[in-house]
Amino acid sequence: MTAPRRTSIWPLLIALVGALWLLSTLDVLPEAATDIMQRAWPALLVLFGFDLLVGRRRLRLGQQGVSYAMIALAGTLVGLAALVWLAYAQQADVVRADKQATFAQAVEDTTSQLRVAASMNRTAITIEPTEGDTREVSADYAGSAESDVAFDWTTEGDIAQLTVTEAEQDAIPKLEAYGRGTLGLTLPVAVSLQELTVGGDAGDVSANLRPLRIGQLNLAVGEGDLEVTLPSDAVMTGVLRTGDGDLILNVPQNVALTLSLGEGSGQPTYEYDVARYDLLINGTLKLKNTDAFQVGLTVSLPGGAHLIVNDVE
Repeated sequence: MTAPRRTSIWPLLIALVGALWLLSTLDVLPEAATDIMQRAWPALLVLFGFDLLVGRRRLRLGQQGVSYAMIALAGTLVGLAALVWLAYAQQADVVRADKQATFAQAVEDTTSQLRVAASMNRTAITIEPTEGDTREVSADYAGSAESDVAFDWTTEGDIAQLTVTEAEQDAIPKLEAYGRGTLGLTLPVAVSLQELTVGGDAGDVSANLRPLRIGQLNLAVGEGDLEVTLPSDAVMTGVLRTGDGDLILNVPQNVALTLSLGEGSGQPTYEYDVARYDLLINGTLKLKNTDAFQVGLTVSLPGGAHLIVNDVE
């Protein structure tokens, strides 16, 4: 009696593993792909054990049949993809400090206005004012070894600009290096901010702007919450945007504020002092009995997000 023949799945798998191994040794594959393969090889044992159990048996689907080995292969690949996703999801909120970078720049007396722009990835961002009349801009970054951060300082006439950009070395970072970074920006009270633009793919943004003078404010976060303490002495417009999080506004009591919903915004849940603000039918929130507003903001929030307005002394 002859033993049943095995399917061709194992010769194909051996050829595929050999090809991937060769590409890895030639440094053709990204490091993250090699890292995943090194971690995932026990899946082959699962597949081999299942193949020993079912042999060449087939699942009948009408007049057609599907090999149990192919079903096992598909199930193993789907399960492996789910485990990889879960592993990255668990690492996503781990705060990394493998790479650190700092920046400090004195603002010349001939500079009367400042622009600041930051474009970050998975980074929690904190914005604070300097103490006293220090004319210095500083930034402190800590994050993954897979991330590169660049600080670019330029001047043109009486305007200076700081640009902070974060980029990942590989499209898919290694699992052990994946996580969230932090960026702290310290901005001078003694220099007017013509424009402050900060955005991040993921990570909360917290901005204490109370003693600052800002003309245009643009803050956006893809995944995370946004909390802003507004300037107490500034005429300012701006756009605030969250992808899936809440917006918290701390408003000095002397500031006349109006908020309007931007295009594409969902319908947030408002939390505010009904004795001080009117909520109009189009979603606009404005200070009662006021026609001239110091701060006018357009907000874009997902449906069901919380828009919280706190009055602070």
